[in-house]
Amino acid sequence: VYRKGVDLLVGIIPTICHSMPHVDFLIGGDGSKLLALQEMVERDRLEDRVEFMGAVPHAQVRNVLVQGHVFLNCSLTESFCIAILEAACTGLLVVSTNVGGVPEVLPPDLICLANPNVPDLVEQLLVA
Repeated sequence: VYRKGVDLLVGIIPTICHSMPHVDFLIGGDGSKLLALQEMVERDRLEDRVEFMGAVPHAQVRNVLVQGHVFLNCSLTESFCIAILEAACTGLLVVSTNVGGVPEVLPPDLICLANPNVPDLVEQLLVA
């Protein structure tokens, strides 16, 4: 879905993986943009750095989130993002696009906000 900003991940993931060798990505969900992500992983030889989880049942969301350190939300439009609230509740620092109601969901010490573009999101991930 376009509004989820998955296209941004195609630029973010290789940049972060090449500059931060200790960072890996877990990607939950499936959909029409999955192929673009899989092609990026293959093109950039990131098979050992990116894991596709597929659709994650709601009962398993916490178990997936606690495996991480940072939660990345690339939404291009969002009124209230329950996913970033769930991530923060499991102790993850959130890096998110500064769109819609997102800046009102979490206090500044739990979230790093970025403009919805690859360079700004990468910059926030590098400081997270």
